Amino acid sequence: MKKILILLMAVMVLMAAGACSSGSGGNNASEDEEAPDFSVELTDGSTFTLSEHKDDVVMLNFWATWCSYCVDEMPDIQKLTDDNIDGLSIVLVDCAETKQEVDDFLKETGYTFDVAYDEEDSVSQQYGAFTIPRTVIIKDGKIKKIFSGAPVDPYNEYKSAVEEYLK
Repeated sequence: MKKILILLMAVMVLMAAGACSSGSGGNNASEDEEAPDFSVELTDGSTFTLSEHKDDVVMLNFWATWCSYCVDEMPDIQKLTDDNIDGLSIVLVDCAETKQEVDDFLKETGYTFDVAYDEEDSVSQQYGAFTIPRTVIIKDGKIKKIFSGAPVDPYNEYKSAVEEYLK
């Protein structure tokens, strides 16, 4: 009985440590590396292709509906989206959930930022999003900045990073 209790406690600790893990392994994309190109379907039915936005600063945010840290930073990302910053493209890439789960979440919350389906977790793996949230800032086809986890002040920290690369 004591061994089962210890095993159960160990499993709970591991689950808590990876509370916002997307379950994907994959590459660990690094700053100053070439950003892997990809095309994804957005929830509005259009397609986002990274290489078509090479003149923009692109902010990719990897997330899932079940990740509380991801959901907590969404009002800040919505505020940044609402700022309509010229030359900035923001795309939230959902990690390995079904289209229905994503659509239901967006319908319930009313967020209007661009959201990409990544049901197969392929884009997430290319960008090393094995824990989420993970936010990647891209300029001129290169990864400029990576936020692993949610910043203390998402709006100001993301906005500051974006403005730095819009110069």
